[in-house]
Amino acid sequence: MNIFRIFLESSTAAQIIMIVLVIFSIWSWAIFFSKLFNFAGVNRRTKKFLSNYRFRKEIKEWDSMGFQLGDNPCGRILASGLEEYKKLKVKVSARLMQQEARQKERGFINELADNMRLAMERTKISEITQLEWSLPTLSTFVSVSPFLGLLGTVWGIMEAFLEIRARGSAHITIVAPGISDALITTVYGLLVAIPALIFYNIFRSRVNNYSSEIDKFISEIYAYLRKELMTLAQ
Repeated sequence: MNIFRIFLESSTAAQIIMIVLVIFSIWSWAIFFSKLFNFAGVNRRTKKFLSNYRFRKEIKEWDSMGFQLGDNPCGRILASGLEEYKKLKVKVSARLMQQEARQKERGFINELADNMRLAMERTKISEITQLEWSLPTLSTFVSVSPFLGLLGTVWGIMEAFLEIRARGSAHITIVAPGISDALITTVYGLLVAIPALIFYNIFRSRVNNYSSEIDKFISEIYAYLRKELMTLAQ
């Protein structure tokens, strides 16, 4: 079956629908390769960062990781946590200098410590949003493409019945063009929707897995930084 020849022989309405579907197909494949490259880079940089991070157990050592704090999501999350920690440390130190009963300040420190988690959570939302870039577009292609194919199907069948009514005959040569348009647009719609659905599920799964790993990382960093703040009241 020569799809291109059928395209040339189809009606104008069917051709328009197929052109739109071809654009969707090219677009979805471009997104696939772009995000494949993007995820590979993010995973590579994150693994390198985490391998270096594990060998550093002090805040000063984390702070000295330099560019690695800015070239991957986990690094940027750690940087935001450290920045908030430094601000809170100044506040806590100033308050403790004015208070003699340090044990009473533990509740105050616990409340402030939540700001570190919130800062890292905000950074996480920003990072996940970047990773999810163009996934809504793929989702739209998955939803819209079959309906466009169905529109072409209905249009083709409608033309076939109009030809039957106009000519007063249901001969195969009369209904064949309309039926052909109906079938080919359905094929085009499915050829776009199926790969787009596969691409969407692949990247959605990767984003969800990465988000879970980030949550564990945030909990680990938060526990350590909170512990460091609490030591100021001892």
